[in-house]
Amino acid sequence: MKPRTTATLLSALVLASVGAAPQAVAATCQYNRQDLPVPAGSGHVSTMGGSTNNSRIAGLVMKGQFGRGAYWVNSSLREMPPSPLSTWYHVIPTGINNTSVVAGYEQRDGERTKKAFRYENGAYQYLETDPGQSSTAYAINDTGDVIGLQFSGTSEYYGDVYLWPRNGPRKLVSSGKPIGITADRKVVVQRVVTTDVIDTNTGSVVEIPGRPSWVVLDNDRVLISEYVDQVGWEMSEYDLAGTKVATHPGGAKPFGRNGSGTVFGGHPGRTGANVPALWRKTGRTDVVADFLPSDSSYSDVTDAATLIGTYSGADSVARPARWLWICS
Repeated sequence: MKPRTTATLLSALVLASVGAAPQAVAATCQYNRQDLPVPAGSGHVSTMGGSTNNSRIAGLVMKGQFGRGAYWVNSSLREMPPSPLSTWYHVIPTGINNTSVVAGYEQRDGERTKKAFRYENGAYQYLETDPGQSSTAYAINDTGDVIGLQFSGTSEYYGDVYLWPRNGPRKLVSSGKPIGITADRKVVVQRVVTTDVIDTNTGSVVEIPGRPSWVVLDNDRVLISEYVDQVGWEMSEYDLAGTKVATHPGGAKPFGRNGSGTVFGGHPGRTGANVPALWRKTGRTDVVADFLPSDSSYSDVTDAATLIGTYSGADSVARPARWLWICS
């Protein structure tokens, strides 16, 4: 469900000669921001989702009063066309897979009704939705199966969770808030007192207890943040069988997890805003950079320790970027 942009992790060993024997000098490492290209004439541009191998990132581009879709393939920009329904529709991507198939929804400016779509090769496919209802896509797997929500009115964060397979009719999965979908069609759904892992092939359900504030599915791990009495914020990590495999103290909001087990998220800072940080087996390390990834847009960490996200610069305009771990 998250982007995994592949970046080169640079590391260098600086050698100095003292007499006849060279001695190693410790490398200095830091995160260096690399802006992603944005369309000409755009305002705010935000990351919205990404592919499992980090090669693709989906984004929302504001052009005037309208939202338009875009995505990046290994940092190369691709712009999505306006809605074929009308130029008055906002196009809002929410996910992308490793072959550049995008999931998202459209919404006519000034109206509440939303239409979930799957976008591929320049064409929009609108996903089956009951008359008078709205639908939004939340995530897409590499097969092209989409998980999303059908709802009425403005209750866009809780409703009937549907699977729209790449081939075949849609399937009602559960009720709640859809979080993500795996390659083998296991779906994570956030409910009131549990987070459920539902196998849409067999119907089996694994319940993860708790009242989480935030839930993320990444690399087949479910990351859950909740406030625990007498403990404070805590981020728990579960496998798809519902077994807790790690606890990350202080984690108030999860962003993602890479294949090495590094978790990217935020913990409360002195000002109340979440501070971006990385949790490893050795503990937590705060991210230090000129501008930090915002916790209000999609963020992730790649296997190369590259960070993906959105920041606001001195002009307060949102921009997408990658933060590369550079050593010298």
